[in-house]
Amino acid sequence: MAQPFASLIRRLFWIFLGLALVFFSVNNRTPISLSFEPFDFSVPIPVYGLLFAGVFIGLLLAAGATGWLRLKGFAKRRKAERRATYLEDQVTALAEDAHKAHASDAHRAAAAEAAADPTEPLPKPGKDE
Repeated sequence: MAQPFASLIRRLFWIFLGLALVFFSVNNRTPISLSFEPFDFSVPIPVYGLLFAGVFIGLLLAAGATGWLRLKGFAKRRKAERRATYLEDQVTALAEDAHKAHASDAHRAAAAEAAADPTEPLPKPGKDE
């Protein structure tokens, strides 16, 4: 029930904002002189045109900053993912090496024990002596 009410409030806000901008534009049609001081350049522009240009430039700057920060975060995340994959591969390789080394040591120990006394049977796995 709260969702449709919030949607209605949001729509009413944008409608009233649009009407306020239309009334502002109609009431402020008189041109002003926009000049750039160090240069001999002047442009007559209505007050509402200056306001809309400022809002538009602000939106462009905000969109550019947001996009740049998003790309920067994407690059950091991608670098972290590559590092995590590399480290996972290293852990897997080290675990395999450790398993091979342990198996090799156990095989050497069993062979040495069998060579020391060939008549004695090998102990059963899982029993301590």
